[in-house]
This record gives sequence, C-alpha cells and structure tokens, in this order.
Amino acid sequence: MATRTIAIVDDQPSFRKTIKEVLSMMGDIKIVAEAENGTEYLKLLDNVKPDITFMDIQMPDMDGVEATKKALKKHPDLTIIGLSLYANEEYVNKLIKAGAKGYLLKLSNNYNIFKALIKNPKSETFFSDRIQKQLNSKNAPSQKTILVVDDFETNTIVIENSLKSAGYAVLKAKTASEGIRHAFNKKNKIDLIISDYNMPGKTGAQMISDIRKIPGYNNLPALILSSDNDEEKKKLAKKAGATGWLKKPFILTKFLTIVDSVF
Repeated sequence: MATRTIAIVDDQPSFRKTIKEVLSMMGDIKIVAEAENGTEYLKLLDNVKPDITFMDIQMPDMDGVEATKKALKKHPDLTIIGLSLYANEEYVNKLIKAGAKGYLLKLSNNYNIFKALIKNPKSETFFSDRIQKQLNSKNAPSQKTILVVDDFETNTIVIENSLKSAGYAVLKAKTASEGIRHAFNKKNKIDLIISDYNMPGKTGAQMISDIRKIPGYNNLPALILSSDNDEEKKKLAKKAGATGWLKKPFILTKFLTIVDSVF
C-alpha cells in the first residue's frame, strides 16, 4: 500500500497530538499538514493535497463545514472526514451535505475505522458506530431532555450550551422548587436531572427524591454537580436516587461522556 498522506485540522493541539499517535499505529502514513482552523487549511492546500483530511467542526475564524465546502470546490477529489466531540444531527447533516466522506466522534473507539479509511479512503463513507446507528434508524428516538438545576447562572449557561451542542434539549431551573414544577408539568418529559447540591431551600438531593416520587419518574437518572466533597452529602444524594456525583470544576469532554453514558 502506498504511503497515505494526512492533514489534521483542529484548533486543539492536544487532539491533533492524540490523532497523530493513533494514526502512527496504522502503518505507512505521513502527516503532511496541520492547521488550527479552516482558513489555515485552505492556504495549506496551495502546497499539499493530502489523501485524507480529518476536519474538526467547531473552530474559530472558519469552521469545518465552511472549510469543507471551499476545499472541495478547489479540489473535488479530496477525502474529508469530520471529527467532533458532538453527535449533533445538525452538524452531521451539514458536513455530509458539504461533501465530507464521514463523521467520527473524538471520544469513540475509531481504530478499525481508521484502518479501513487508510486502506482505501474512497471505498465508502465512514462513521463512528453511534453516528451510523443514528443514520440507519428509521424511527430515531426522540431528543433527550435534561433538567439542569443550579442557582448560579454562569454554571447553568455553560452546562446548557454544552448539552445543546451535543444534541440534547434543556430545561433550566434556579431552585429545587422550580425544578420540581418542571417535573410536574405534563408537557415536559425529563430524561435526566443534572443538579447542584447546595441551593436555597431544598438541596439537590431532596429535589431528586421528590421528583422520583412523581409517577413515571421513579427510576429517573440524576447527576449531582458540586464543588463540595462532603462524604455525608454524597451518601444523602445516593440515598435520594442520584446516580453520580461530579466535582466542579469539571472537564467538558469528560462531563459529556458521562451524560452520554447515562443514555
């Protein structure tokens, strides 16, 4: 097999390094270009034309969708594969519509897909298992709804944006009482609670216990996000029905992986 030339486009150096380490195990490959955004990548194409480009979706200056469109207009025979943290249906559709040959999730085990891709980049389309299941499903499950309860608005905004980017619907509340009202609202179907522990009035644990008494929510999964590390509070949260306790501040990628694993 001829040496495959690879370009990696991602604004995070740590992800570029990880991809290079994985690809180094694949045999005869050569990294011929790296770029932090779409604009840099398009400039690199004046000097190199890689066999395969791994393209991040969300980047500053020019995102992966726009870069894919412009690169393929310039070189229609390029093989571009999306690489993202998010299994967001909108992102997948936009990138494939732009002409990409696949969409891989950064936190998935893509080893076998990488091997097949390097062996024959133009043989098929390439998707992580989760994305392939979404595309194959004729009756895709409805969007999961997550109730986020935190009296500190900045935390709520960060969590909300992260979850929405990952394809989830979000309900927000500043107090336990407000969260319970969301659960009682028959228009809402909550699939997961993510709550702070210490809040005015009832604690997050007390709220989880109350919501789990509502018909249909007796086994509702719940995660506590807290800067507190009190073992007694953890025991109370577990007794109330919390299925996990995450320490603030949290790493976004780890947080999304844990949320995804709940479903």
